[in-house]
Amino acid sequence: MDRFTGAFGRRKTDGNVPVAAPSQKRASSKPVVRRRSRVRGSLVAMVILVVIVFVLIEAGVIQPERLQAFVVRHAVAVYTDQADSYKYMGKHYNANGRPQEALSACEKLAAMRPQDPCASVLLGDAYSDENRPQEAVASYQKAATLDPNSFDAHFGLGKAYAALGRHAEAIGAYNRALKIKPSSAAAHMSLGLALSSAGRYDDAMQALQRAKQIDPRINEVQVMSGNTYLEAGMYKQAINCYKDAITVDQNHARAYYNLGKAYLEMGDRGLAIKQQEILESLDPGLADQLGRLINN
Repeated sequence: MDRFTGAFGRRKTDGNVPVAAPSQKRASSKPVVRRRSRVRGSLVAMVILVVIVFVLIEAGVIQPERLQAFVVRHAVAVYTDQADSYKYMGKHYNANGRPQEALSACEKLAAMRPQDPCASVLLGDAYSDENRPQEAVASYQKAATLDPNSFDAHFGLGKAYAALGRHAEAIGAYNRALKIKPSSAAAHMSLGLALSSAGRYDDAMQALQRAKQIDPRINEVQVMSGNTYLEAGMYKQAINCYKDAITVDQNHARAYYNLGKAYLEMGDRGLAIKQQEILESLDPGLADQLGRLINN
């Protein structure tokens, strides 16, 4: 037993087993320290760059949407086969009120992805924003053919038909969209407007009220409901809708204007004049229009 113990003891200090000297350990740790220093330096530089950009944005020197567009343009230049870049670019330009650039990006996206219903929907949206409803109809129809369960395709198709004055077809498209997504307040609202334009006032009011039930925050629904009641000659209901809209937004000039019209239809010239007086500070143009109606 002592012999084995001695043997193992000698192996621990055998000269054939290399033992790193303290100086070698320090030498091997230097590259690690240098790498860590470089990483820390990069992070510090990145933080400083972000702070500078943030300060310039706050000062108004750099506009965030232009910075985004700059990044996306360069991404597309480097990755010209990346359809996702055009997709993002189209959404970005559309959101920032640049319909021509959005249309250009969406046309490239649709050409690269001809079987993608989302690409056709985006192209339809771009055509709609450019006031080209006929071309929008073709794009939305293609999207609906590629994906019959696409809510966006049917909803967009309804809006395009409505823009063309094809109200019956718009109603059909909105109803198909609502079968896919019955909880869409926007689709119920649009359906109500199309029904109103088609002279179906009772159905229109039901659709608009349904939109209000789904999303009470949609203040415009109140104004649109009021417009439908006004066209149908239901002046008391119209007045209630406009009053509700004003309760939510006391600066809603169009609600005051239409409320004044409703009072005139009711034969209450004095209340109509009050709405005109309120409009003087909100929208002088609408105030003048209401004044002409009052004085006729």
